[in-house]
Amino acid sequence: MPDGAKSIAELTVKGTIVKKLPRKLEVLEGENAAFCVEVEHEDMEVHWFKDGLKLHETHHTILKSFGKTHMLVFVNVSHQDSGVVTFVAGRSTTTSRLKVKATRHCPPICPGNIKMDVDRPNSALLTWSPAPNSQTTTRSMFVVERQEVGSLEWQRCFASESATSAEVSGDSMPCEGDYRFRVCSINKYGRSGHVEFPNVVHLGKHWRRIQLMYALCKTRNQVTQGEEAHFSIELSIPMAGTWFLNSSQLQNGGRFSVRQSDARHTLVIQETRAAEDGAEITFIANGVRDSALLNVRPILDQYTLVVDRGETIVLYCELSHRFADVSWFKDGEELRAMDGLNIQSDANMRRVVIHEAEEGHSGVYTCKTAQDAIEFKVEVAVQFSPPPVMIVEPKDDIVVDSIISQDVHLQCELSRSNGRVRWSKDGHDVEEGDNIQLVAEGPYRRLTVLSCTAEDSGEYVSLSLMYLWILDVSSWIVPEVQLTHTASERLELCCEISKADATVVWYRDGLEVEETSNLVLEVDGAKRRLVIPVPTPDDTGEYVCDTEDDSVAFQVTITGRSV
Repeated sequence: MPDGAKSIAELTVKGTIVKKLPRKLEVLEGENAAFCVEVEHEDMEVHWFKDGLKLHETHHTILKSFGKTHMLVFVNVSHQDSGVVTFVAGRSTTTSRLKVKATRHCPPICPGNIKMDVDRPNSALLTWSPAPNSQTTTRSMFVVERQEVGSLEWQRCFASESATSAEVSGDSMPCEGDYRFRVCSINKYGRSGHVEFPNVVHLGKHWRRIQLMYALCKTRNQVTQGEEAHFSIELSIPMAGTWFLNSSQLQNGGRFSVRQSDARHTLVIQETRAAEDGAEITFIANGVRDSALLNVRPILDQYTLVVDRGETIVLYCELSHRFADVSWFKDGEELRAMDGLNIQSDANMRRVVIHEAEEGHSGVYTCKTAQDAIEFKVEVAVQFSPPPVMIVEPKDDIVVDSIISQDVHLQCELSRSNGRVRWSKDGHDVEEGDNIQLVAEGPYRRLTVLSCTAEDSGEYVSLSLMYLWILDVSSWIVPEVQLTHTASERLELCCEISKADATVVWYRDGLEVEETSNLVLEVDGAKRRLVIPVPTPDDTGEYVCDTEDDSVAFQVTITGRSV
């Protein structure tokens, strides 16, 4: 009515759809978006649409029906999945707007349950627990720091991704003194606060315990027959020790050189023998025992083969038994048959055939049986060097300005279509991912950033010749506002958007608002305002300024008295 009075009625048209879709569904990137509707009868012909296109079941889109219930699930959604989803059953339709939001990343939470056990000689056992609601999808690290009483400086003394305890000994301290400790969590998004362990502990190097500082190598020490094998171990204090070879005590002399320098012990076995393959080397001192295995490889027959590029390489050996198992290796890695490389077996003969030799085929090839081996050293001669690859376009560095959610294309043109280009960002190699595409089309090389974010800003370099793109992705911060206002005083709600021509819709308590004599919607460049000239307590509620990609909420409370 002209005086501002109004009456509202709700109209419900009943159709074949009993349970409709929600008006709006918001999910985070990487999650699943599920839609569910219920129709009046079973065995009805139904269809799902997204942005007007009919949907069919794929690995990303799941369509299921259970009697009267029909479901649509988008698996592992990304920003490109945002849009309008429509369900059609006969003449009835229901729609929902799907909005995929970027995942918000936060620094880790402080560890808890901090304890320090000092009831042990010259050491302290520090224990803690991860925060109960800490994120598990992002790798984080626990860092323990120490501080000498009287000093203001903290020093890192322990770090681990999984351990929740650390034993700190006096031997690891720079000097004798009273120390306190603290722990925090660190991930790629930041650092949590520090939590200090209770009490202070006295530690120092003058209390020494016998312990291994550098243990023997636990893997097999490989040497070729006739070469020297070296073993060493270092203790925390100088003390006598004994070396053993398969339980036989070793003395200094002959093929064995046994030395001690302060707390370091060394053993050198000269002219190793094939019979010593698999031998156990053991060191024993007062309360200390450690061991390692010695692997002696036999001397291999080796043949050298030099071929030109494009020629055929044939490597073969003859076995004493036609059914013997053979494995081929190149530079220590096992070979598998592939295009251009065949592995053949013919009675007692075993062959590797490479039809067109390339420079990458150079290396040491080994044919191994259970008891023997033979090596082939292959050198592929390079007949000519192609001209260097030049970047024709662009000729100068480029500055690219973009805004969040837009696609960014960086392109260069090469002087040769088969030229190789490596892309880097801020000094680090760029690899293809969910939002990075690397495309080669003839002489053109293109890097595309899909739905860019502020984190994509930086210096991009095409590394054939140095040409630089500086990408600046603009972003905006959307606050959440709580506002208490007095009745009868003019109320203005304002938000500024990144694009002046973007479409904005205002909602109050979930319902779209329309202009009246007491509610005005204003547009001023990039600013959008909702104005209530004479507010009353009935105007209290949540007002939302909504764009296609973002929204901001105002929680408004209208009081009936002056402040």
